[in-house]
Amino acid sequence: MKPVSLNLSALLAAAALFFSAGVVQAAADANSSAAYAIRIPVALAADAPLQRVMLPAEVLVRLQSPAYADVRLFNGAGQPVPMALAGVAAASAQEESVALPAYPILGAASTAETAGLEGLSLRIEERQGQRVVQIDTNGTAGAAGAVAPQTVRGALLDARSLQLPVVRMALDADWPAGQPVTFQVQASKDLKQWRPLAETVLYRADAAAAPTAPGRLGNEQMDLHRADLKDHYLRVTWGDAAVTLRGATLVTSRGTGPRERVSASMAAPALVNPRELVFALPFATPLAALKITPQGSNVLIPVRVLGRNHREQPWSPLASAVAYKMVTGGKEQSNAPIELGGASVREVKIEADARSPGFAAAPELALQFEPAQLVFLVSGQGPFTLAGGLPGASAAASAFLPLASLVPGYQPAQENTLPVALADVARADITGGQPAGGVQVAATAASDGVSLRSWVLWGVLLAGVGALGLMAWLLLRQTKKQAGVAADVPPDAAP
Repeated sequence: MKPVSLNLSALLAAAALFFSAGVVQAAADANSSAAYAIRIPVALAADAPLQRVMLPAEVLVRLQSPAYADVRLFNGAGQPVPMALAGVAAASAQEESVALPAYPILGAASTAETAGLEGLSLRIEERQGQRVVQIDTNGTAGAAGAVAPQTVRGALLDARSLQLPVVRMALDADWPAGQPVTFQVQASKDLKQWRPLAETVLYRADAAAAPTAPGRLGNEQMDLHRADLKDHYLRVTWGDAAVTLRGATLVTSRGTGPRERVSASMAAPALVNPRELVFALPFATPLAALKITPQGSNVLIPVRVLGRNHREQPWSPLASAVAYKMVTGGKEQSNAPIELGGASVREVKIEADARSPGFAAAPELALQFEPAQLVFLVSGQGPFTLAGGLPGASAAASAFLPLASLVPGYQPAQENTLPVALADVARADITGGQPAGGVQVAATAASDGVSLRSWVLWGVLLAGVGALGLMAWLLLRQTKKQAGVAADVPPDAAP
């Protein structure tokens, strides 16, 4: 009779072979187009051995690997072709600088808050060839009586003639030394309704008190995100600091500027708590930005965006911003997408500021991805198929080659000069019979209770404890049996 321990070892070896066979099978599936969530026909450019194809949103919202490892391009024989992953270069932009003079806004010295500029009486006068903007703090400008001393509370810039988008802005100003000053920039078409545009904090060291300190701190170039300022005024305010603002330099852009991102809408998740919205993402593709548009009219909600990959992880902050939607001059305006910096998370939480009323209804959500393209060698016969989204591919090995290996004599950005093949998303074949026409991501509830990963770990632990218990019981039983046999042997039977 063989020892029980050998039988147990054989059983463990058989289990190991079973799991390794499953891994081999999953790896084999990566080379079969039928295993992918979406398959899109690709129309090649004529007479070009090296080509490139842009990854459409339909593929990006189905990837299960943050490194795009579950993307393949198959030829007509079902074989993956040699390929490399590349980004998309930004289009070149021609920039021009425009200098705008500042028209001072005068107000009573007792005005403590810049918000007090709202709803005040405004008068613009021409004085010796200069335009002066004066604010009446009590609505009785020019009336008889004592006149309160006035000081410069801010300045106006006339940007109505700008025809091109504005990418950044620099102030020509002097401010007190040793005092951080917050400059706020707002835009308006009628000098009544103002919307926030940019903000920066600047500091000038006192050379006498700290001769080794840097001259200025803070970002003097304010990013205006290609704002359209045609027919707009700009208002610059700085609180109570004694600031002299002579003007500002605005940089306009004639090109398309930053590369255009790939966008996909998302179905509105269920809103259980007006100050907290939690949902899961069915993909692992890194997110460049998230557009949050609240429902309703004239709504403004400060929000925080947090993310995690599974329930056992704590929430990590990704970004903070203000989500708003308001109507100014008959035109609806909303906040820009919130930058997430390429975070790859499977669950997202949007928290509304406790000082706000929160969301009355689930906001509109739109996802943005950095554009990516496949550079590939036309190997074999067509038709060619772009496939993406492989279940269980979160840690799959990448099939991408370095660009220098794929493109002979490769030069930086050379991939952007290759002919473009087109992915025909209208004829996409999607596993599960989902419609191929849209790129709307389904709203999925975040994980609740114990995750599948925890169940698997607990199952393995309990199975191990059970196996150890069974081994101990069998060994104890065998020991007792051997002791009983030894006791039945007569003493004179010993050699």
